[in-house]
Amino acid sequence: MDAKLVELYVKRGRLRERIGAQRVQFTHELAPLGTALRTVDRTRALLDRAKLWMSEHPGVVALAGVALVIWRPRTLLRTARFGFGVWRNWSRWRDWLRVGLSAL
Repeated sequence: MDAKLVELYVKRGRLRERIGAQRVQFTHELAPLGTALRTVDRTRALLDRAKLWMSEHPGVVALAGVALVIWRPRTLLRTARFGFGVWRNWSRWRDWLRVGLSAL
């Protein structure tokens, strides 16, 4: 076998070893991200189930809303104001990101 070809095979083997080590390191570094993403997936599934339940039981949801308005109007208004502020800021950030990313 040609010496140059042997040298290429040796380089290839070293590269494969390095790639394997990098994959293992990458897997260990991304483990916390996997945990966070599993939590997000579980939360989204829970919210989807809640949304489905609320669409199947609109009377219960309306009754709960009326009860909140009657028993805790200040708390409801404070929460609504906070929710509106969060929504408004999210909309601004989303628009800003769209414009900023499209300029790239």
